[in-house]
Amino acid sequence: MENNFDQWIFVFLGSHRSGLGIEIFKIITFFGNWQFLLPVILVILFILYIKNKKRFIIPYILIVSIAEIVTYIGKVFFNRSRPLLAVLHETDPSFPSGHATIAVTFYGYLAYIIIKLLPKKYKWPIIIATTLVIFLIGFSRLYLGVHYVSDVLAGYLVGLLFLIIGINFTDRLNINK
Repeated sequence: MENNFDQWIFVFLGSHRSGLGIEIFKIITFFGNWQFLLPVILVILFILYIKNKKRFIIPYILIVSIAEIVTYIGKVFFNRSRPLLAVLHETDPSFPSGHATIAVTFYGYLAYIIIKLLPKKYKWPIIIATTLVIFLIGFSRLYLGVHYVSDVLAGYLVGLLFLIIGINFTDRLNINK
């Protein structure tokens, strides 16, 4: 199912891996793992609740949950095998990348919340930092050899779709005032 571009990037990154790079990207990929994100989102939701910013809670839960469900369904439907010779051992199907999906929905909506709550002067630094985190999580999956480029791009698209839905839902209902 992989295409020539997928194979070319996989071979290129595989031939340029280093021990230090592997260790750095293992840390970065951890920031897209559910073992890290579940406790973090629970803390964020608790803070939103006690700070009386409850308007963000339901959309956040919904977009992250539904995006992950859609990604899981995509993995089952496409059942694409993981690349061989990956640095990490993954057992679930490859397409689309769950890490890429969650990076966009989780970090993207968190950035949206922060932008809504902080002064406007922080908007672009937050957008730039969030984009960098999302890119690095996706790239870490490629560098570690557990995904093809098309897996990560599809995950980004699924995440972006649900991020846009979540932001529009929050804005249209005028619940962010």
